[in-house]
Amino acid sequence: MNRNVLRLAGASAIALGAMISTALAEDATALAVQTFSDEVCEPADPAAVADIPSGVSGFTGYDSAPGAWLSEPEASALTGKRVALTVMGLGQPYFLAISGHWKRLAEKYDFELRVFDGRFDAGTVQRLVDDVISYAPDAVAFAPLDSAAAVPQVQRMKNEGLTVVTYNVQPAEVVAPRVFANDYDGPRIVGCNAGRYYKAKFGDEPAIIGVVDFPQLPQVQDRRNGFLYGFLSIVPDATVAQMVDGGAVIDKANAAASDMLQANPEINVIFGINNDSSLGALAALRAAGSYSSDWGVVASVDGSEPIMSELSSDESPQKAESGYPPYDFTIATFNLLGAAVAGEADENTQVVVGYPPIAPSEDGIKSWLDRQYPRD
Repeated sequence: MNRNVLRLAGASAIALGAMISTALAEDATALAVQTFSDEVCEPADPAAVADIPSGVSGFTGYDSAPGAWLSEPEASALTGKRVALTVMGLGQPYFLAISGHWKRLAEKYDFELRVFDGRFDAGTVQRLVDDVISYAPDAVAFAPLDSAAAVPQVQRMKNEGLTVVTYNVQPAEVVAPRVFANDYDGPRIVGCNAGRYYKAKFGDEPAIIGVVDFPQLPQVQDRRNGFLYGFLSIVPDATVAQMVDGGAVIDKANAAASDMLQANPEINVIFGINNDSSLGALAALRAAGSYSSDWGVVASVDGSEPIMSELSSDESPQKAESGYPPYDFTIATFNLLGAAVAGEADENTQVVVGYPPIAPSEDGIKSWLDRQYPRD
């Protein structure tokens, strides 16, 4: 056989290989849609999940005060007021969206808004509390960075006569009206969907789990445990190889995930406790040459715009996601803060926001983004 024929044969083989790879990737995307459900799954083997703790962050329980917390009202007690909004960090898409939703509400309901950025740093948040007190607002929507530290921080603001509600992270003690999520059931559904997809695509291949964690927060423990409960409900013989602290920000998550994968190359399932954690893990897979829908499964919670690009990609191993909804959190916190200013809420009032699973289809992703992450 001459060299030209060999070249043609080689080129044909390469082209065929590329076609097969693309077809497999497309099949993986379709499979993720087919195996998706918005229902909580029940364990096939109760013994597999017997040692996984139930929710630990919801020390007040996950019951929500009655009310139309997720509807924009005709009028608000915040109109004409000075409002301080704090965020964990504007570098994260979720809190950037929170800020954007609040700015729209400030225009709609005619109140003054100032945003304070905690930059995901404990010292910055401590100084931020001083800045908020100096601003002397009528009302404060406060996003704690740490459950324990939040208690004296909120108390300081209240001692200065400020009306405060907290959102996102629940303080370690009852100290103010609060908005937080059911951080167990949302990730549990993600685990169910990731497990169904894994089982359908990889069959009986052993599932080895790695978690890009942020263990400092009790609510994150709920996310991790909820995911594990859901995944092991579907794949009861799955094992956990390692959990690493990714700091909940992408650069630290990338480094932690890289170390985890080097130490445990057998890992083929990764759960990121937020999108920065899973994006860091995906970057680590790229760097290792393992980024492919045939590698395994990556799952997370948040539903930010960057992860939607991964969820819709034929090549990405990201195949399960639940949304932590910035619009819902904004409206619930806005309504609760208004109720607190009007004297209609006290420190025992809590609003619990759910975060739904996002269908990995074009329509499912578009519907989520249009409501939670609208473009200006």
